[in-house]
Amino acid sequence: MKKLYYTFFIILFSVGSLSAQTTYIMNTNTSSYSYTTSFFPSGDYYYQYWIKKADGNLLVAIKNVGDYLIFNEKPTQFYFYAYRPETYHCSGPCGEDWDSSFTATDFNANCFNGVGGSGGRAGAEIVPEFSIISNQVLVNPNPQNGQETSFCDKVNLQAVGCNGTQRFFWEYRIEGGSFQSTNISTAFNETFQFNRSNYLSTTYIGNIDFRVLIDSDTSVTGEEVYSNIISYSVIPCPPFLNKNPEPETTSCVYNNDGKVILTFDRALITNERFEFNFYTADNALIPTPALSVDSTNKIYTFSGLAQGNYYIKYQSFVGSQQTSVNKEPYPAFTIGPPSEFTFEIIETQPACHNEPGKIQLKASGGESPYYYTVDNGTEVEFTAISNVFTLTEGNHYIKVRDKKNCLSVTANDVQI
Repeated sequence: MKKLYYTFFIILFSVGSLSAQTTYIMNTNTSSYSYTTSFFPSGDYYYQYWIKKADGNLLVAIKNVGDYLIFNEKPTQFYFYAYRPETYHCSGPCGEDWDSSFTATDFNANCFNGVGGSGGRAGAEIVPEFSIISNQVLVNPNPQNGQETSFCDKVNLQAVGCNGTQRFFWEYRIEGGSFQSTNISTAFNETFQFNRSNYLSTTYIGNIDFRVLIDSDTSVTGEEVYSNIISYSVIPCPPFLNKNPEPETTSCVYNNDGKVILTFDRALITNERFEFNFYTADNALIPTPALSVDSTNKIYTFSGLAQGNYYIKYQSFVGSQQTSVNKEPYPAFTIGPPSEFTFEIIETQPACHNEPGKIQLKASGGESPYYYTVDNGTEVEFTAISNVFTLTEGNHYIKVRDKKNCLSVTANDVQI
């Protein structure tokens, strides 16, 4: 029979608050075993077992609850080997022998799940397995990735980095305060939308921190660990559009004088100002169009727009404090052309050489009433079809316009 050497590790420690520091939560069916580098008996079998850190030294859990081991340093090696020898109590082999093992090194301590294997003629009493996550499950927003570091009304939050059955209980704190529960829990990769109006006063502006209490098993008490902390800025909300932009066509098909009307849900407060950015549909920033304001009705009218498709980004500033930029989808609108104004001349040639000629004008499109002049004479108004009028013998110039002074792009100053 093998000669066995036993090594015991007796650990005394105190557990403080497990919060902002990086901690690792391991769930393993070996949590009740003591570390031993030599084979140590457990009932009818023997085992070796250890967990080590990067420097090769044993890593001792700072907390052990049920199947959970909590570490304040990163585990880099897991080793468990067990075997039961054949006893030969049956006047020969009884088929009692088995062995099982699991070795894992340089695993992802933020998210790992593994199971060992077993062999022998009898079923192994233990097949080692473990899963592990870290408490770094919250990610600070990164402006370089297009993520907002501030919000005015709501922000979407997630615990990420792995998959599992853990529940994450969300807490928040504002400057000068302690963490408060939101009474909301989520799973991995499940979104919690923090709505400012549910938790903060309407006047609060400043920093806000979030963390989660990681509960790996709701049926077990004491294995909970706090996550890392992420931070945002709470900023004022700008006025919101209370309806879609209202575009107006250009006055004539060839003009660049289209308009768009924006109506907001509130007036600007003292020392607050808007900043607008207009973009074409292909994301080209254009100069901000001319603006007129009806502050009583909270109406902002922009003019001087060419025909095309546009969208708008806007925010306001209260002194030097910016508010949030309006969210996607950005309000979009199209400046189109009016119906095109055209006219035609209906001529009646004189029957005799000494009789005057007669013509009639027929106009369409644009906006009526219409106006014509002959040889820079007095302007005459008509609707769709003019009265018949006479012209003396010779060349004459006729000019026709609509109510908005639009001219026909195909014919004007016509010589007849």
